This record gives sequence, C-alpha cells and structure tokens, in this order.
Amino acid sequence: MGKFITLFKFELKYWLKNPATYIYAAVLLIISTLIMAGSIGVFDSKTATTASVRLANSPIALFNMFGILTLGYFLLPSIVGGSVNRDFSSEMHSILYSYPFKKSEYILAKFLSSIVITLAIFLVFGLGFLIAPLLPGVNPEMLGPSRPLAFLQIYGLVVLPNILLFGAIVFAVITFSRNLGAGFVTMIILFFVQAISQNLMGELESKTFGALLDPFGASAITHATEYWNVAERNTNLLPMGGLVLINRLIWFAVSMLIFAATYFKFQFTQEALSFRWFSKKSAVVVKDNFNNLRDINLPKVTIDNSYSWNLKLMWNISIMNFKFIIKSVPFMVLVAFGILFMVIGHTTTMSLFGTTTYPTTWKMLLIPSSMFRLFLLLITFLYSGMLVQRERRAKMFELVDATHTPNWVQYFSKFIALIKVQILLLVVVMATCIVIQISEAYYEIEPLHYFMELFILMLPVYIVWAAISLFVQSLLSNFYIGFFALFIFSILSPFLSKLGIEQQIFNFNSGPGFTYSDMNGYGSNIPAYLFYRLYWLLFSSVLLIAGLAIWRRGIRETVKIRFRRAKENLTRTLYISLTACTIGFVAIGGFIYWFDNIKNEHKSAKERELDQVEWEHKYSKYYNIVQPRITDVKVDVDLFPETNDLKVQGRYIVKNKSNEAIDSVHINYTYKHTTIEFSRPADLVSKDTVFQYNIYKLDKPLMPGDSLKLSFTMRNRTIHFLRNSSPVLANGTFFNSGGLPSIGYSRSGELKDNTVRKKYDLPKRDRMAPPTDTTSLGNTYISECADWVNFETTVSTAADQIAIAPGYLQKKWIEGDRAYFHYKMDSPILNFYSWVSAKYEVYTDKYEDVNIEIYYHKGHDYNIADMADALKASLKYYGDNYSPYQHRQVRVIEFPRTIGSFAQSFPNTIPFSEAIGFIAKEDKSDKGAVNYAYHVTAHEMAHQWWAHQVIGANVQGATLMSESLSEYSAIKVLEQKYPKSKIRKFMKEELNSYLRGRGSESVKEQPLMYNENQQYIHYNKGAVAMYAISDYMGEANLNKALSEYVSDVAFQEPPYTTSLEFVDLMRRHMPDSLDYVITDMLETITLFDNKVDSAYVSKTEDGKYRVDFTVEAEKYRVVKTIKEDATEVESGDGAVKISFQTNSDEKEDKQYVDMNDWIDLAIFVEDENKEEQEILFKKVHVTAKENKFSFIVDKKPHSVAIDPYHKLIDRKTSDNSEKLKEKDDNKADEKITSL
Repeated sequence: MGKFITLFKFELKYWLKNPATYIYAAVLLIISTLIMAGSIGVFDSKTATTASVRLANSPIALFNMFGILTLGYFLLPSIVGGSVNRDFSSEMHSILYSYPFKKSEYILAKFLSSIVITLAIFLVFGLGFLIAPLLPGVNPEMLGPSRPLAFLQIYGLVVLPNILLFGAIVFAVITFSRNLGAGFVTMIILFFVQAISQNLMGELESKTFGALLDPFGASAITHATEYWNVAERNTNLLPMGGLVLINRLIWFAVSMLIFAATYFKFQFTQEALSFRWFSKKSAVVVKDNFNNLRDINLPKVTIDNSYSWNLKLMWNISIMNFKFIIKSVPFMVLVAFGILFMVIGHTTTMSLFGTTTYPTTWKMLLIPSSMFRLFLLLITFLYSGMLVQRERRAKMFELVDATHTPNWVQYFSKFIALIKVQILLLVVVMATCIVIQISEAYYEIEPLHYFMELFILMLPVYIVWAAISLFVQSLLSNFYIGFFALFIFSILSPFLSKLGIEQQIFNFNSGPGFTYSDMNGYGSNIPAYLFYRLYWLLFSSVLLIAGLAIWRRGIRETVKIRFRRAKENLTRTLYISLTACTIGFVAIGGFIYWFDNIKNEHKSAKERELDQVEWEHKYSKYYNIVQPRITDVKVDVDLFPETNDLKVQGRYIVKNKSNEAIDSVHINYTYKHTTIEFSRPADLVSKDTVFQYNIYKLDKPLMPGDSLKLSFTMRNRTIHFLRNSSPVLANGTFFNSGGLPSIGYSRSGELKDNTVRKKYDLPKRDRMAPPTDTTSLGNTYISECADWVNFETTVSTAADQIAIAPGYLQKKWIEGDRAYFHYKMDSPILNFYSWVSAKYEVYTDKYEDVNIEIYYHKGHDYNIADMADALKASLKYYGDNYSPYQHRQVRVIEFPRTIGSFAQSFPNTIPFSEAIGFIAKEDKSDKGAVNYAYHVTAHEMAHQWWAHQVIGANVQGATLMSESLSEYSAIKVLEQKYPKSKIRKFMKEELNSYLRGRGSESVKEQPLMYNENQQYIHYNKGAVAMYAISDYMGEANLNKALSEYVSDVAFQEPPYTTSLEFVDLMRRHMPDSLDYVITDMLETITLFDNKVDSAYVSKTEDGKYRVDFTVEAEKYRVVKTIKEDATEVESGDGAVKISFQTNSDEKEDKQYVDMNDWIDLAIFVEDENKEEQEILFKKVHVTAKENKFSFIVDKKPHSVAIDPYHKLIDRKTSDNSEKLKEKDDNKADEKITSL
C-alpha cells in the first residue's frame, strides 16, 4: 500500500507541475463560460436577443451543454494513456519495472491518478456554468435557481462513469500497444458507436437498443426525456432509473471487465503488442561468418540537387507517408467503422415517416455530409500530427535532418500524403454508397455526380483543414495538444455568430452552401461556393507556407528560434508564392466585403432585430385601419430560367367592403424594384424603401362599395453570382403569391417573443388572437387583405418547359423561344396561388368527370400510380362524405428539393417536393409502413375541402379546421387501402411526433381548439384527436357532422368560422355519455397513463385459450396556475406559469380526473411473419385505476394491449402491450367474455 501511495503521489505531482494540465483546464473553462454566456444573453449587445421559455441552467439544459465536453474525452489518451506510456517513451521502463512493487500497485496508481487529474480538469469545465451568470449583460429571465444536485447528477451519472469507462479502454489499448495514437483512434471509434446509437434512436422500433448501445449515456437520457414538456424540462432533475440506469450499469461493467483484463494480462515487459495482417512470423537469423568479410566496391553516387529531382523525391516520400498511414492498423479499423457507420446510417437517412426511399445519389451523399465529415476531419487532425512527428517518434530525425533534402520536400510530402488519404476516404465513401445502391437493386448510378460533389465540392474543404492542421502541428511540439486544439477549433468555429461575427469571410472555411436536386442540379450556387473555396484555399496556402517557414529541423529548434529563422527558410520562390497567396486572399476577401457591405447592405441579426422594433414603432398604429380588399387578381408572370430573372405585371381590383370611406391605401411590397399605380389620382405621401411600405393618399376617398384598380410591376434585382434575389430556377421554379404586393400593415414582421418585446418597451402580444376576438374574425389566416378573389394569370417561360398555375388552361402558344400559358379560375378562390415551371413528363388519368394530371421529372415515376390512386380515393371519400369537389381537375406538380421538403395545396393545384414523395420505396409486406407519398397526396387533396372550402378566421384554433381535418381525412383514406396493423404503426408515429413536439414549444402549448399554428398540435395531435372522435362518435356520424359543417360555412364571407363553432358542432353529434371525449381531445390538454400490468394465458379443457390480464388506467389534465408576476412565462403545457426569478421549485400542475372512460382492449396472435394480428377487439368501460379482465379465444394468443391503436394521448406507449405468459391455474376473474 505504501508503494501505491508513493506512485500515486508521484503521478499527481507530475501532472500538477505539467503546464498542459492547466492549459486543458483553462481551455475547457473558457469554452463552458462562453457557451453559458451565449445562452443567457451576455452577447446580446452584439447579436440578436437570446430568449426562450426554457431555462438555460435547468438540469436538462446543463446536461445538453455538457455534451460539448465530449471533446474533452480526447484528453484521456494524453492523460490516462500518457500516464502509462510515459515510462516507455522516456525509456525509463526497464529501470522502473525493476523496482520491487507489485503489479496491482503500479497499475492502480497509474490509472487512478490519471482519472483524478482528468476529473479535476472536467470539474473546472463545470465552473464555467457558474461563472457565466456573474458576467454583465445577463438576462435574468433565462436563469432559474442554481441547483447543485443537477451538477452532482451530471458528474455522477454521466461524466465520472464515462471517464472510468473510456479511461479503462484507453488505458488498456495504450498499455498493450504503447502507442498514444491508438488511444485517439479508440476514442474516435467510441464516437462512431455513439453515432450508430443515435441513428438507431431515429426509429421507434430500435430506440431501446440505441439507448443501451450509447457508451456516453446521452441517448439513454434523451430517450427518457424526449416526451418532457417545457415545464418538466425547466424543473425536473435527470432521470436515474429505467434505461438510463441499465445503460450506466452495462457500460460500467464493461469498463470493469476491461480494466480487470488489463490487470491480469499486464506484464512488466518491454515489448508491445504488434499486428501482422499478411506476413508470417519469421525466425531471427544471426550471421556468424564474420571471418569471411571482404572488401566491397561501393557504387559511385552522384547527388542531384535539381528542382525536378526534389519534386520527384517529394512525391516518392509522400507515397511512403501515405502507405505509413493506410497500412496502420488504427487507420484500417477507423475505415472499417466508417463503412459500418455508413451502412447502418443509410437506413435512417433513407427513411421518411417509416417508409424508405430509393437510394438516389443525392440521398446517398447525405450520409458523408454529417458524421463522416467529422470522422474525416479527426483523421486529418490525428495523422497530420503523426506525420509531422514521424521521424522524431522513430528517433530518425537527426539522420533525416542531416541530409541535403530541402525542408519543403519533407513538408509538402506530408501535405500531399494527407490529401491522398482524404481522397482515398472519399473514394471509400463513393464505393460504399455505390455498393449500397446496387445491394438495393438500384442501378441508376451517377459517377459524375459522385465525382463532382466529393472531389470538386467537398475535397477543397478538407484540403483547407489539412493545411491548417499541418501548420498547427508544425507549430507545436506535442501533436496530441495539436490534435486537441484543432478538434476544439473545428467544433467551436461555427459558433462565432453567437459573438456577433456573422459574415462568412470571417468564419473559418465557411461560405455559401450547395444542395443538389435531380431536377435543377446544383442550381446557380456553385460559382459563389467555389469563389469562397478559393478564398479559403488561398488563406490555407498562406498558413501552409508559414508552417514551412517555422519547420522544425534539428535538436534544439525552439519555437522562438524557428520564428527567428523563418525568413532564412523561405526561398525566393516561397516568398513570391506567399506574397501571391496573401494578395489573392486579401483581394477576394476585400471584394466579397465590398459587395456585401458597400455595394449592397448587410444587416446583422442585431440590426434586423432593431429594424423589427422600428417597424412596429413606426407603423403599428395603422394596424386594423380600414383598407380596401382585393377582389380580382390578374397577373402576367415572365420567367427566364436561363438567367434566373423574374418580371411580373399585375392588376388588382380592390373594393371598400367597409362602412367607412377610405382616404389612403397602404402598400407592403417585397421586391425592391416595384411600381404601384392606381386607376384614380393618388399621391405618394410616404415612401419607405427600408421597410418597403408606401402610403398613398387618394384624391377622392373610396366610398363604401366602390372599387378601383391597383396596377403593379415588380422584378428581381440584377443577378450576381454572389447574390441571387430571384425565385426563378433553371428547371423547377416554384413560388407563391406571398411575394406580391399586399395591402395594409402586417403583424408578421413584428417581434414575437414577449421577453424580447419587453426589452424594447413593446407591449405584450399573443401569438394569435382568441376566437372570441370579433375584430379578428374579418380575416382568414391565409390572407389579411382579401376574402375570395377571381383569379387569372398568363405565365411565360422557356419553350421547353411547362408552366402551371391554379385555374384552367385557356390558351397555350409559342413565340420564339418562349412558351405562354393562360390560366383562369372559373370561381372565386382564396388569395393564395402559385406558379411552377419545369421540364416535365405528364401522367394523365381521370376520376369520373375530374381530370387528374401529375407533372414529374423524368425518371421520378416510382410513385406516380400510387399518387393517382390516392387522388382517386380522396376524391371518392371526400366527395361522398363531405361535399362535391369544386373543380374539374386536380394537378400534382413536382418541384426541386432545394426549395423545401413539403407539399402545398393551392386551388386544384398541389406542388409536391421531389424529396418527400417521388422517390418513396414502399415496403408492401406486413412489416412495412404506409407509403407516405400516398399519405401526403391524400392530405393535400383534403385541403381542397379543409382550407379551400372551409377556412377559419385568423384566430386561435383556425388550423383545427384545416390541418387537423385534412390529416384525419387522409387517415380515413389510408384505412381504405392499408390493414389495421399498418394504421396502428402510423398512429403511433403521429402520437410520438406530438409528444416530442411538446418539449420544443417556443411559447406555450394550447389545447387543440386553441392551437396557434403549431404543427405538432394541429397536425400530429389533431390526427390522434380526430381519429379518436371518429371512433367514439362513429365514422358515419362524424362525416355527417363534417358534411353539415361544410354546407354551413363553405366559401363564407366574413365573419369567418372559428373552432368554437366547430367544437359546438362536435358536441351536438357526440352522444352525451361520451361528451368527455370532446373535452379531452379538443378543449383541454389531457394525457393518459395506461399500461398492461400482467398478462397470462392458459389452455381450457375444450382446447381454447383463456387470457387473464390486469390493466392500469389513469388520466390527468394540465391546469393553469395564475401568478401575479407579469414577467412569468407559461410552460409548454399551459400547466404552470414559471417565474424564472422566484418560483424555482414548481412542478407541472396535474389535475387527475376520475376514470369513467371507454377504452379499447385487444388480443393479438403472431403470424408466420412475426407480425401481430388482431383476434379480439373490444371497448370496455374503465372506472378504476386497476382493472382485471378475462377473455376466451380460439387461437393461442401472443399479446394483449390497452388502447392498441393509439387513440388516446399516452406518454408511454411501450407499456400498453404485454406478451402473454403461460399460466396453469384458472382463477375466476371479475369480467369474463367468450369469443
């Protein structure tokens, strides 16, 4: 024990005297302080105000911020591994191992001392979160009370176990390999394991395994907290049971096993483990014929110092360095894990709504753009250091430095080797992607696309990192410190915008992005992208030459000496190159800065925020003033795909629908080059080119009932390769009426967060007005300046393209190289329309008297038939149950994914992204999910009723009658096509999306009937709620009510319908005994806690099967707790209003409701495909928390479930079903039902 203490103290003293210890701690302290400071508004004077209803120092927020400490685990190889490797690298192990101490004393002292030092450094990281709140400029509303237990949990549950686990693994690897680099590779592999677990977390079926697989424990905690709402995220401590505890115990046991194996296998020996992949172990040959030595005539050697010879030598040395890297076992292991990650990760990348997609090339290239990018950078950082230090680590540097070889030969050979490694890794990416494509029977391989993206667009980014890596590693004598510094820099550099450094020329290696579309290729962004790449390549060239100038050659070359001799190391050629690169870098940067800030106006996030404040101060007084409303729209649109230009000439007829005379017209416009004219005299009394808001005073007031014409023209600014302000694409233009001039003041430009508004002395505002606000019932949520309009448009485009807009084609003609299309709608529509133009293939079909047209990109015909079937099924179901379809045609039009991944419904026209429907690959087996192309088509088609016939007022709850009813309608169409097992999976996805969305709420969650356009409520919860109401009310009765609703309010003029009317309708049609369903689903935020507690099966004497099981059922509602503090923010549940300053210990306020509910029970058998098939389904009346049931069935059952089709909002569906266990006894139960 005495020797253990002696060794332990010696190691502690070593690290306490080592400057690296304090450098590591200082770096982590600065990082944590900056992270917390940015989260609580310290830098708000430089950038936009930080505001959120989520507290920055809540336990879960602290845990998430501690995620950056992941980079700190890369200190383990240099501290834990360095502790045991130092004896060997200093060649003191032979002496040290001869001392009379035990193996246990040596191993434990080395390991525990390094763990203590690492933990101490990590504790300093936590101090930053306590220091940041003391800085000036803190927004106190972002902070809750300091909770020491939260820090104790994070360190005890995550940090310390991870230090022990990773420390044990790294300690073992370096102990036996005697190679610190192997320790870093080990940490990279652990990162890969975590990335794989996170991929698994993306699928409902594999979440549990993903949570257990993560060695860092983060996925387990994410799994346990994913359904937490805002109130819970602000107040709850981290969960410590369930999968979190299991994960921690599993990996703690792994660490103990690894450490035990290390202990038992360790011997006091000089030799390290080595690996031989292809060669056999050979015997040692000893030469003993020294008596026969003779004189040997050596060949004459001529030394060639020519430039060409040095170039050849540089290339040959680069080959040696390249082989050194790729033949190393760690590199091979890393590549193998990288391939494994891509193979596993592609299943998540390809999946959408539970259905996979065809592995198109652009889809495959999404894989290396995420985690693989970090993997490639880590390899660059690691091996750049190994190459720089290669000769010194091999103790050959004195021989190498004594040769006549110029510095630049050695230096650039290492740079070239790094680039070769990067190219090799990109080739591996390409090969892996192609193999995956072929394995899935997809043979439309695009090698030129791979080459363009990987080697033309992505490789320059990595080359820049290779250059800065070589510079940093040349500057530092310890390549592990260099690796750590580079890793930190790569992680933190994107966060410079938080400090107000937003322009890309100041953010290392950044620039415009690029996105590929099958329809439009890379678009017009590539010139700007490559221009920025050249800018950063020139900067990296400057660093590269600077690194050569300070290249270390010799024994006593300190940094100071190397900088002093930098001028001597630079030849005339290098001086010229350095000067040229510097001038080029400054010239390009200067041009970009001039273009962005002088020729054009650049506004920072802070300036844009101040503009919003000024906008409201200046013009909000005009909100709700009487303005004329648009009644007729006629627009001529000229699209120029070859130049990306847009020209528009339009005419509105506007009418005074009020009872007051209107003496002025207020015009909002989007495009700077916009002109406005009226059909009667009007003076421009206020022209605001900053906010693009003009006020025109009419010579004669517009009297009630009178109309006038408003004509306008607009065009985009001149296109420049660095800036494109036009929506027009070479192929696949899609834009809507949102860019046209509008009338009146719009609140959409106001600041929405009340915390930020308070900072600028702006009055508190709700996200939407309540449905009782009669002043807001005069507008739909689609448009504030029109009701229903007559629409007509003529659109011109390139002759080889088809242009589509709402309406019916009146005429088509060609003039020169231009094609013209004239569309006109035969009945009034909402003031919501769009234009689409591309080179299309056209699929045509018909349902009764409705023409069906699908415009798609050539080669994207995978789901055309399914889309057409969805349109037909929708037309039938909606037409039979709601009202007749109001148009004679319906068109689905594909548009590029660069515009977005969504579909949008306009009158008889549905633009549909190529990313979400046209490449879906449906699994038609029982294990598959519903085809989302079919689902989205049915949903968008439903909007022709729910939005384009029935439209809600611009108040809370409006989207209940559009999005919720459209999603419900789509589910009913899905039920006509798919079995109940697939609908069950689909509803589980909807419920999961709603529950996850609650935690990301930015203001407050409202009941469905008061939702404020939050997708997770009106879309996902709306689907579950209306599906449940349909079940309880009866599908026929609900559809009858909806048909009545359409008949009453379709195409109505103001005041528009509200959710109050809709809920009242639901109540009238719901049986009184089930009235609670309306309350639970629409009027309140009600959640259930249902679970199967135990379930047994036993065979009866007559050969049937008796199922006995117990279920628990509870439900509660979220209750508002009103506080007097005006600065409080309501939680995401509406459950509680939390005061960030004082009410720190509040929890969600749940009001449990006595059970008096009818709930579904089901019994399932397992078919030959291991899929569950329902053999019994029954609604039971539940009046208590614990309920026992017994059923007799003919087939041997597999499982039982409560609420099997997820009609109720249950936060934990995993315990809703239970596999049956064998039971011999037949006890009488309270409820027996025979089948």
